[in-house]
Amino acid sequence: MDPKKFPDPAHSEQKKAYRFNIIDFALMLVIVAAVAILAYIMIGDNTVFMGDEDGMVLYTIEIPSIKNEFISSFLLAKGSTIIDSVRTNELGIIQDIQITECIELTNDLAAGVVREKVRDGFSRVIITILAKCKKDGVKFSVNGLTIMVGMQLSFRTPYLIHYGNCTSLVEVDEEGNIINE
Repeated sequence: MDPKKFPDPAHSEQKKAYRFNIIDFALMLVIVAAVAILAYIMIGDNTVFMGDEDGMVLYTIEIPSIKNEFISSFLLAKGSTIIDSVRTNELGIIQDIQITECIELTNDLAAGVVREKVRDGFSRVIITILAKCKKDGVKFSVNGLTIMVGMQLSFRTPYLIHYGNCTSLVEVDEEGNIINE
Protein backbone atom coordinates (compact mmCIF):
# COMPACT_ATOMS: atom_id res chain seq x y z
CA MET A 1 0.00 0.00 0.00
CA ASP A 2 1.28 3.42 -1.02
CA PRO A 3 1.43 5.80 1.99
CA LYS A 4 1.09 8.87 -0.27
CA LYS A 5 -2.33 7.80 -1.61
CA PHE A 6 -3.82 6.88 1.75
CA PRO A 7 -2.35 9.03 4.50
CA ASP A 8 -2.69 7.84 8.06
CA PRO A 9 -5.21 10.07 9.94
CA ALA A 10 -3.14 9.87 13.08
CA HIS A 11 -0.20 11.46 11.25
CA SER A 12 -2.18 14.10 9.27
CA GLU A 13 -1.63 17.77 9.98
CA GLN A 14 -4.01 19.38 12.43
CA LYS A 15 -6.38 22.00 11.03
CA LYS A 16 -5.62 25.59 11.88
CA ALA A 17 -7.90 27.32 14.37
CA TYR A 18 -10.29 29.95 12.89
CA ARG A 19 -9.15 33.52 13.33
CA PHE A 20 -11.50 36.48 13.45
CA ASN A 21 -10.39 39.09 10.88
CA ILE A 22 -11.40 42.57 9.72
CA ILE A 23 -13.57 41.28 6.85
CA ASP A 24 -15.65 39.23 9.27
CA PHE A 25 -16.07 42.29 11.49
CA ALA A 26 -17.17 44.47 8.54
CA LEU A 27 -19.65 41.84 7.37
CA MET A 28 -21.20 41.55 10.83
CA LEU A 29 -21.40 45.36 11.08
CA VAL A 30 -23.28 45.57 7.75
CA ILE A 31 -25.75 42.87 8.84
CA VAL A 32 -26.43 44.57 12.19
CA ALA A 33 -26.95 47.95 10.46
CA ALA A 34 -29.37 46.43 7.92
CA VAL A 35 -31.41 44.76 10.67
CA ALA A 36 -31.51 48.02 12.67
CA ILE A 37 -32.70 50.04 9.65
CA LEU A 38 -35.35 47.43 8.81
CA ALA A 39 -36.59 47.41 12.42
CA TYR A 40 -36.77 51.23 12.44
CA ILE A 41 -38.79 51.26 9.22
CA MET A 42 -41.20 48.58 10.42
CA ILE A 43 -41.68 49.94 13.95
CA GLY A 44 -40.84 53.65 13.57
CA ASP A 45 -43.12 56.45 12.47
CA ASN A 46 -41.54 56.88 8.99
CA THR A 47 -40.88 60.60 9.46
CA VAL A 48 -37.36 60.11 8.13
CA PHE A 49 -38.74 58.91 4.81
CA MET A 50 -41.99 60.90 4.50
CA GLY A 51 -41.16 64.30 5.90
CA ASP A 52 -42.37 65.66 9.18
CA GLU A 53 -44.71 68.48 8.18
CA ASP A 54 -48.26 67.81 9.34
CA GLY A 55 -51.24 68.74 7.24
CA MET A 56 -54.77 67.81 6.23
CA VAL A 57 -55.85 66.23 2.98
CA LEU A 58 -59.25 65.80 1.36
CA TYR A 59 -59.41 62.94 -1.13
CA THR A 60 -62.04 60.90 -2.93
CA ILE A 61 -62.36 57.18 -3.50
CA GLU A 62 -64.52 56.05 -6.40
CA ILE A 63 -66.23 52.68 -6.33
CA PRO A 64 -67.23 52.25 -9.97
CA SER A 65 -69.69 49.42 -9.37
CA ILE A 66 -71.25 48.30 -6.09
CA LYS A 67 -74.49 46.45 -5.42
CA ASN A 68 -77.28 48.71 -4.22
CA GLU A 69 -77.75 46.56 -1.10
CA PHE A 70 -74.35 47.75 0.19
CA ILE A 71 -75.13 51.46 -0.01
CA SER A 72 -77.51 51.73 2.93
CA SER A 73 -76.74 54.34 5.58
CA PHE A 74 -76.07 51.47 7.98
CA LEU A 75 -73.17 50.11 5.89
CA LEU A 76 -71.70 53.33 4.50
CA ALA A 77 -72.34 56.54 6.45
CA LYS A 78 -70.94 60.05 6.86
CA GLY A 79 -68.75 60.35 9.93
CA SER A 80 -67.55 56.73 9.72
CA THR A 81 -63.86 55.99 9.91
CA ILE A 82 -62.21 54.50 6.82
CA ILE A 83 -59.54 51.89 7.64
CA ASP A 84 -56.91 50.43 5.30
CA SER A 85 -57.83 46.74 4.86
CA VAL A 86 -54.22 45.67 4.36
CA ARG A 87 -52.32 47.52 7.12
CA THR A 88 -55.36 48.24 9.36
CA ASN A 89 -54.42 51.93 9.73
CA GLU A 90 -57.00 54.70 9.84
CA LEU A 91 -57.30 56.56 6.52
CA GLY A 92 -59.66 59.33 7.61
CA ILE A 93 -63.30 60.23 8.22
CA ILE A 94 -66.06 60.10 5.58
CA GLN A 95 -67.22 63.66 4.81
CA ASP A 96 -69.55 63.06 1.88
CA ILE A 97 -71.05 60.21 -0.14
CA GLN A 98 -72.29 60.72 -3.71
CA ILE A 99 -74.33 57.96 -5.35
CA THR A 100 -75.01 57.90 -9.10
CA GLU A 101 -76.08 55.33 -11.68
CA CYS A 102 -73.54 52.69 -12.63
CA ILE A 103 -72.80 53.10 -16.33
CA GLU A 104 -71.16 50.25 -18.20
CA LEU A 105 -69.78 50.39 -21.70
CA THR A 106 -70.93 47.81 -24.26
CA ASN A 107 -69.74 47.13 -27.78
CA ASP A 108 -72.32 47.34 -30.55
CA LEU A 109 -70.50 45.21 -33.09
CA ALA A 110 -73.11 45.70 -35.82
CA ALA A 111 -72.80 49.49 -35.69
CA GLY A 112 -69.11 49.47 -34.70
CA VAL A 113 -69.57 51.81 -31.72
CA VAL A 114 -69.32 51.72 -27.95
CA ARG A 115 -72.57 52.46 -26.13
CA GLU A 116 -73.32 53.39 -22.52
CA LYS A 117 -75.81 51.28 -20.62
CA VAL A 118 -77.17 51.68 -17.08
CA ARG A 119 -76.32 48.60 -15.02
CA ASP A 120 -79.41 47.51 -13.07
CA GLY A 121 -79.00 46.81 -9.35
CA PHE A 122 -75.62 48.58 -9.15
CA SER A 123 -74.49 52.12 -8.39
CA ARG A 124 -71.35 54.24 -8.65
CA VAL A 125 -70.23 55.72 -5.32
CA ILE A 126 -67.77 58.54 -4.65
CA ILE A 127 -66.63 58.82 -1.03
CA THR A 128 -64.95 62.05 0.14
CA ILE A 129 -62.54 61.56 3.05
CA LEU A 130 -60.77 64.06 5.33
CA ALA A 131 -57.54 62.85 6.92
CA LYS A 132 -54.51 64.07 8.82
CA CYS A 133 -51.32 63.48 6.86
CA LYS A 134 -47.59 63.94 6.69
CA LYS A 135 -46.53 65.87 3.63
CA ASP A 136 -43.26 66.05 1.77
CA GLY A 137 -43.43 68.18 -1.36
CA VAL A 138 -46.03 66.50 -3.55
CA LYS A 139 -46.43 63.29 -1.52
CA PHE A 140 -49.04 62.83 1.19
CA SER A 141 -48.86 59.99 3.69
CA VAL A 142 -51.88 59.04 5.79
CA ASN A 143 -50.74 56.83 8.68
CA GLY A 144 -47.81 55.48 6.66
CA LEU A 145 -49.73 54.92 3.40
CA THR A 146 -48.81 57.23 0.53
CA ILE A 147 -52.03 58.44 -1.13
CA MET A 148 -51.87 59.28 -4.85
CA VAL A 149 -54.47 59.92 -7.54
CA GLY A 150 -55.08 56.72 -9.50
CA MET A 151 -54.03 54.46 -6.64
CA GLN A 152 -56.31 51.56 -5.72
CA LEU A 153 -57.19 51.45 -2.02
CA SER A 154 -58.63 48.47 -0.18
CA PHE A 155 -60.63 49.85 2.71
CA ARG A 156 -63.22 49.00 5.28
CA THR A 157 -65.76 50.80 7.38
CA PRO A 158 -67.33 49.27 10.47
CA TYR A 159 -69.74 47.26 8.28
CA LEU A 160 -68.35 47.24 4.73
CA ILE A 161 -65.15 45.96 3.12
CA HIS A 162 -64.47 47.13 -0.44
CA TYR A 163 -61.93 48.74 -2.75
CA GLY A 164 -61.84 51.78 -5.00
CA ASN A 165 -59.55 54.20 -6.80
CA CYS A 166 -58.40 57.57 -5.52
CA THR A 167 -59.79 60.10 -8.02
CA SER A 168 -58.85 63.42 -6.44
CA LEU A 169 -56.53 64.72 -3.75
CA VAL A 170 -56.25 68.25 -2.37
CA GLU A 171 -54.52 69.77 0.63
CA VAL A 172 -56.86 71.56 3.01
CA ASP A 173 -56.55 73.61 6.20
CA GLU A 174 -57.95 72.63 9.60
CA GLU A 175 -61.46 73.87 8.67
CA GLY A 176 -61.49 71.87 5.41
CA ASN A 177 -60.88 74.80 3.06
CA ILE A 178 -58.71 74.05 0.02
CA ILE A 179 -55.20 75.51 0.21
CA ASN A 180 -54.11 77.19 -3.04
CA GLU A 181 -50.36 77.18 -3.48
